[in-house]
This record gives sequence, structure tokens and C-alpha cells, in this order.
Amino acid sequence: MAANPSILADKLHEYPQQDVIDGAGDGITTVLESTLNKYGGVLPLLHRYAGRTFCSPGKRLRLEEKSYYPDYMGGTGLDEVWMCCTVPIVTGVIDTRTNKAPFREGEAHVLTAEGQVISLQDLITANPEAVIGEKVTAFSKEMFGNPTWPIVSKKFDNLNPIPDHLHWAKWEVYDINSYDNPGVCPSHYHTTAMGLYSFVTKDDFLACMKGFGQGEYNGIRHLAPHVMMKLDDGFTMPNGVLHSPTDLCTHELHVTMDEHFLAEDVTLDGRISAEAAFYACREEDYPASRHEDWDYLVEKFDFAANQDPDFVKKNSRPAITAEEFSGEGVDAKWIVYGDLLGDQKCSILRLILAPGAKTTFSPECPTIFHTNGGSGRVGKYEVRYHQDMVLGEIYPEIGFITQAALSGGGVEIENTGNEPFVLTFDFPQNAHSKTPGVTAT
Repeated sequence: MAANPSILADKLHEYPQQDVIDGAGDGITTVLESTLNKYGGVLPLLHRYAGRTFCSPGKRLRLEEKSYYPDYMGGTGLDEVWMCCTVPIVTGVIDTRTNKAPFREGEAHVLTAEGQVISLQDLITANPEAVIGEKVTAFSKEMFGNPTWPIVSKKFDNLNPIPDHLHWAKWEVYDINSYDNPGVCPSHYHTTAMGLYSFVTKDDFLACMKGFGQGEYNGIRHLAPHVMMKLDDGFTMPNGVLHSPTDLCTHELHVTMDEHFLAEDVTLDGRISAEAAFYACREEDYPASRHEDWDYLVEKFDFAANQDPDFVKKNSRPAITAEEFSGEGVDAKWIVYGDLLGDQKCSILRLILAPGAKTTFSPECPTIFHTNGGSGRVGKYEVRYHQDMVLGEIYPEIGFITQAALSGGGVEIENTGNEPFVLTFDFPQNAHSKTPGVTAT
């Protein structure tokens, strides 16, 4: 008889009713097997919410009004939902009940067959080949030193544009879609700042950085071109490039890490200290001894990438048909595809199934999915899109299609409702033997 898994004392802040299984204990293989059996090779994932101390919620994460501001977060509102992340995240939020960051903030957890929760990373560690497959296991071990899911899937939803910032090592891709932004007109004027104008000199940029916190505003976004983002298309953002994303709700994928440098000292959400600007820089990317050394920062800065005149053309991804997943009653589109920084970093696929339609979904690689509309079945997992969700309740919208499912022939997806069933799939690095969209671009 398998041992009952041990339970941790700590709770996930969003789900105080659920026991958290200790992944270091016994019985984890049994937990994985029973969950895979119940849901047909699919692992149900929880919504993991987070707030940033320097942002205000745009309230498009479909929570009920009062759930956006938990009373234990010191006035910080929830403006992000992390759908699949296997590493700690950096938000600056403190849980006032513990005076620490929320327990495992943002990290992906699976709802087990018994109604408990366990971290996705613990299940990957227990049997990486069954969960993420041999190829992803080998890639992630080479890149991170251990088997893990090598991309992060999240949605950030801010009332105002977030601070102009860059990532020293983290690339990102964006899917700004009409499902997450209902009522937004195609001729909207929600823009993203990207890089620097071509006329900005090194001295101009240095003066701007040396003005951080010294006056009314250091003016970094005055030096940046602004691009109006097109709904339902994709966009890629290489690391090292300044950007201040739009105030729309954005589905984002990036490599599994969380790091940034904030280049802007004032936003509509308040002032940012120089200390906070460097808070999320990893030591291996930017040494602590060089924090607030603006001359060093400017020397490290990639002017060529930030002043590329073809930047928007190179990084725009107009949605294209995904022929290999289309069929009767099934519309499939690649939202993010092609190469980024020289290879296949990740991809985003959207499926829309008409009422009554079904398809066998068997991609080459495991994938995370999240629901953008309607209701249906993914494997044995019954899925439905929700509005006015209550913090603390569990909603079946997000799942992980495992290698175990794909090795068994894939999963059947069926629209069991009366309206289009819309699913979005996030794929990791090198997921496809033929990079999607290469011939089309």
C-alpha cells in the first residue's frame, strides 16, 4: 500500500482550504499516477495570483471586485496571474500575516485526484519523462541543471503602463488578445515603448540615468518610440531592450527566470527608488557592487539592439493559420512562431472549436493550455471559462498536457457547450521539429 504523502504547514495564499503536499516526502509517484489517470494525462493547474508593489490592477483577470485587494497584502492589488512557473518570482509583496513574501508566490501547483495541491515542479522531479518528456528534460537539465519546465506562462494586467525596464537575460513574447481585453476597439491607442530613438546618444542616455530620483522625472520614455500593439497578433521582445508595456492585459511567455532592471523613476503608480530599480537584478547578470553605477550601466547597455530601425518589423508576429491543427469545426492559428534570437524560443497556438466539434490534439511536445472562452473537455478534464472568480475558489481553466498523454496518442478536445470553445497553448523551446511559421514569414 502506498504511503500517504506528508502535508506542509504552509498554505498557498489564494487557496487556504487546500492541503499542500510535501514533494520531498513519500508517495509522490502515486499522486502523479492517480492524477494522470483521473484526467486522462492532463494535470489541472491552479491560477496563481500576484501583485507588484509598483503597479495597480487593471481588473481584467476576471476576479470579483473585492478579490483584487486581499486584506493581507498591505494595499497591493493583484495584477498578475501566473499560469505555469516553476521558480520563485520577485514582486516585492509582503504578506502582513507572516511579514514574508507569500508562500511559493506565483509557482505552478497541480490539483491532485484527491483534491490536494502539489507543486508542478515536484511532479516533474518525481518523473520528468512522464510529465515533460525526454527532449524537454534533456534541454532543461542542460540549461538549468535540473529537469524543469523551461518557460513561464503568465498574464499581467495593469491599469497603467508599467515602468520602462529591461531584462539582462530574459526574452519575452506577447499575446495581447481580444479575449483578455473585451470592448477594446481595434483602433485603440494603447502603446508599448520599445528601445530608444535613433537620435539618442550615449551621453543623452547617461544623463537620463544619472537623473534617476534627482528631479521630477528622469524622462526615459521621452527617449523611446511608442508602438500601438495589434490585438490578436503576437510580438517578441529580445532581452536587453528597454520596454514599457501597454496598459492592456497581456498574455506573456518568457524563459524560466524572473529578473529585471527598472529604468524609470516615476510612473502613474508612484515613485521608484534607485534601490528598487536594481532589486530584481540577478548577481550573474548585473553585480550588486555596480548598482547605481550609471556609467557602468550605460557601458553594459546594448545600443544596437535598442536602436534597431527594423525592430518592430523583425519582432511583429501577425497571426497565421496552423494547418496541422486545423480541421472541421476547428480553427487553429499560430500567435507567436518563428525564431527569436536565432532559434526556436517558444510558440503560442490558439484553437477555436465550434459547438459540437472535437479533435485529437497530439503535438510533438507537452504543453500548457489556458481557456479564453466557452466550455469543453481536454482529455478527461472538464474545462469552463469563468467570470467574477472568487479568490480561494478553484476554477478549471488551466491545464498541462503531459508526455504521458502524448505517448498514449494525445488528448481528445471537445466543445461540449453552445458557444466557441477557445484554448491557447504555450509551447517551450525547440518543441517542434519544424519551426512554425518559418516558411510563411
